[in-house]
Amino acid sequence: MSLFIGSKSASSRQGSYIYRDKHPSFSHGSRNKYRGRDPKVSGATLVENEAGDRPLTGTSFLFVVNELNNNYEAQAHGSEPLRDQWLNFMPPERADEYLDEWPGMVFRYLQEPQGGVITPADEYRWYRPGRGHEGHIVRVDTAGNITGHPVICRQATIFSCSNHLPVIVGPGDASLGNSRVVRHVLDSDNMFYWSLLHISRWDDGSNISYVNSEGRGVPSVVGRNPSWIPSLVPQVYSNPNANLVSGGLSGDLSVLIGLMAFHSRVGRASDVFISQKWHHNRWIGSQHAPTHVPRTQEENPRGFFVQVCLDNLVRGLEDSDENNIRAEDCLQHVLALEWHSVLVREN
Repeated sequence: MSLFIGSKSASSRQGSYIYRDKHPSFSHGSRNKYRGRDPKVSGATLVENEAGDRPLTGTSFLFVVNELNNNYEAQAHGSEPLRDQWLNFMPPERADEYLDEWPGMVFRYLQEPQGGVITPADEYRWYRPGRGHEGHIVRVDTAGNITGHPVICRQATIFSCSNHLPVIVGPGDASLGNSRVVRHVLDSDNMFYWSLLHISRWDDGSNISYVNSEGRGVPSVVGRNPSWIPSLVPQVYSNPNANLVSGGLSGDLSVLIGLMAFHSRVGRASDVFISQKWHHNRWIGSQHAPTHVPRTQEENPRGFFVQVCLDNLVRGLEDSDENNIRAEDCLQHVLALEWHSVLVREN
């Protein structure tokens, strides 16, 4: 797995990313790939047990959930809302069909020995300079001036389109436009592809279902009767023939957080996390399927854009390479949470 840090502008820290060229191998990967790394660089402490590497106590990240407000009316030039071949409404392809967004609060996830705890990150805000422009989490001072840009590590857009197409995802911000409806995600720098929610697994006996935004794996969960179906993952993803007991839910944080957001009222995605319905790595919200999603092919799809950033800025210090926590170390700890732990435990 290769990593690199990029920036849109050599003179600005705005919009810096860490990209990953691919997910870990789920068919025969080792859960011990993070063993031996020094966690003290970012202030986290590695906790292990017989099962291998466990979450890093002290690991943290930032995230925001923005609900997208879409225009499904016929356009002035005569185009109709996009549908797939089965006549399900689909998210718009063009940026001008995304009217605006309901920006959410920025939250911080902190891994404690008992599990993750989510609190508002009051020193951070969501910032998008205008419709059709890239947005990002920023640090602000008491006067509202931007003082730092944490490194983006995950972005995904997630939509529920109908009862026949309950969840589709894509690795990026669909509101920037140029999206396409295809079955598989292709590598491209300027195209956004949708895919069904897919789930992968490690062959290590953990029976954890790992969600992702890139169409990797299969559209079904690993074990039988998980406690988070249908609350987080639609009922159609159940695996009644599985002989395995479900080991929990984990994977791409931006997708997992987006699935939780469907339990919010329209325009109130942050309420799910303010009320700590995800606490100590357990879903303690409704055990029923979300009610604020389209149920028929004639209802408008509902979708969210989720951005996850590394918590690599040091409070009270200028945003600079000399002051910031090393992004590569922060990323390794976040990857350990995603792919080597259970983010939603069984109840």
